[in-house]
Amino acid sequence: MRNRAHTPPKDEASFINGGTAGLNAKKPDEPSTKPTTSKAKPVSISLAEENLNSIDNVIKEEMLSGNRRVNRSDVVRAAVMALENLSREEISQLIEKSRLK
Repeated sequence: MRNRAHTPPKDEASFINGGTAGLNAKKPDEPSTKPTTSKAKPVSISLAEENLNSIDNVIKEEMLSGNRRVNRSDVVRAAVMALENLSREEISQLIEKSRLK
């Protein structure tokens, strides 16, 4: 193929490192402007019918109150976040209570 643009030929390293590909990349020591989020990972859990009914009731209440759309994953995620406010002893008691049902 002919060089119609009359540009001098480049060696392989110049070709790879040239261009504009690296101009918009942020430097490693530069703080990020966006909060980093991790992608949700699918898990399989077993819930009793009573637990599923409780989750569905929370979803219905959210729908009736006019809040945004909520699914079961949102409710379970909120429940896990609520555990952060409990002490280790309270969490242990909840786990023991859940096993009895």
